[in-house]
Amino acid sequence: MRAIAAIGACILLVASLALGAGCTTVSTADAPTPAPGPVVKAGLRAVMPPVIDKRSWPTEDPGVADPNIHIFAPGITGQLRQGLLASGLFAALPAPDQPAAAGINDQLTVTIGEFTLSVLGNNPWSAGAYILDGLILPVFGVVAVATKGEVDTGAYLLPSTRVGATLGAEVAWGEKGAKKPIISRGYRVTVELGAVSQREIMANMGGISSEDGVKIGKAQGMKALRELSLAISRDPNWLYLNSYVRLARARQVIEASTDPEARLRAAQGLVGLLAPLPYTPAEAKVLRDGLVTADLRADQVNALRAGYLGLANAKALPAGQKLTQEQAQKLFDDPAVERAQAQGEVVNQTLGLVMSALSPVAPKAVALAAPVETKVEIPTLTRPTMPDPEEGFPGQKKAAPPAPVAKAPAAPAKPVALSPQAQGMRDQLIDQLAAALKGYPRLQGVFVQQADIAVGPLWPLAKQVLIKVGSPQTKSYLAKREAS
Repeated sequence: MRAIAAIGACILLVASLALGAGCTTVSTADAPTPAPGPVVKAGLRAVMPPVIDKRSWPTEDPGVADPNIHIFAPGITGQLRQGLLASGLFAALPAPDQPAAAGINDQLTVTIGEFTLSVLGNNPWSAGAYILDGLILPVFGVVAVATKGEVDTGAYLLPSTRVGATLGAEVAWGEKGAKKPIISRGYRVTVELGAVSQREIMANMGGISSEDGVKIGKAQGMKALRELSLAISRDPNWLYLNSYVRLARARQVIEASTDPEARLRAAQGLVGLLAPLPYTPAEAKVLRDGLVTADLRADQVNALRAGYLGLANAKALPAGQKLTQEQAQKLFDDPAVERAQAQGEVVNQTLGLVMSALSPVAPKAVALAAPVETKVEIPTLTRPTMPDPEEGFPGQKKAAPPAPVAKAPAAPAKPVALSPQAQGMRDQLIDQLAAALKGYPRLQGVFVQQADIAVGPLWPLAKQVLIKVGSPQTKSYLAKREAS
């Protein structure tokens, strides 16, 4: 026994020395994520029906680990309601059947797609597990064969696995009874349990009847639900809920109506949403990208800014416009950048709807009348089985079957002709849009991206806006597009 203990101690010593010497492992460091922003204390009021749980549950014990955390829709609903109210994002979230729901016309719907205990990856102990496997290779082979490859001896003994609770949800806000939500956001949070061995995984997260696994899942699941409540409450998109309501109202008219004046009037009410941007969506995306080093983030942002100003490259940027590596590192955690992303989404949707309203609209296809039913008379006499004389008469050519008549392609529907009043409204909207973009290079940068995908009859309208803006950026883009 002493010999076996000594061998075991040696094995662990060798493993620890290898780790201390910087032994390479198969695990990779996770990319850093920006620090969470402040909670949005909006005091919203909405009815919250029970959570929709879309997870699939096994009907019988399959003999393998059940990843689902055993917290069900009622518990999830109660925990999320409590967390969202405590954060201050919501002032009221009654259930639909509660008296407090009377008079509240908005609804918050939460759909759970994933709520599981899952293996997140390896940690530095995995190197020790591999070394241990190598040192006790005969034992490793016997165990692997006996368990059909399910047990790795090294991982079974050493805490080399990272395990966590993962929760994914879709949160939608809209009016009660409406077919489409006003805003829909996806969230995914992970709460890490720490390092565990394969032995602990098999003992605590075994089959669906594992009491320990259920207890661990519930404990970690409650933490994940609290994290989800915070993730929702910190989302700056809720700051722009009124803007999304205006976009939804205008979208209903622009997408459903064929009346040019109604469409243009709806778009005119959106121009006021084009507020100046501190960072464009493209800038914000780069600044919050943890996979890119700070110096590269600065270079990419400077290249974007040079484009906004119509300059040849980032070297021509004025000193006050140039971003340094230190500034890029600081902005990685700045909540103002995340908020700019949310504002940029509003700007993107606004410009898309305005351009849609400017474009020619085709009339809706008229439903065809039901075809006239034709009566078929069944002859009373039976047709003879012998061939017809003209077909089987000797020496006579068969008549060629008639060639199929090609159908003429249906002519595309002509756009609805604009009345003089509608034409005036269109010209006015183009002027309003150009005025809202003038003097704001970042707003122009977002519009240039919209114009870049404009084709057909929409491109001349986008071109008019670009010409009226007349900035170095729009002139540079027009020259490049016309040269291509």
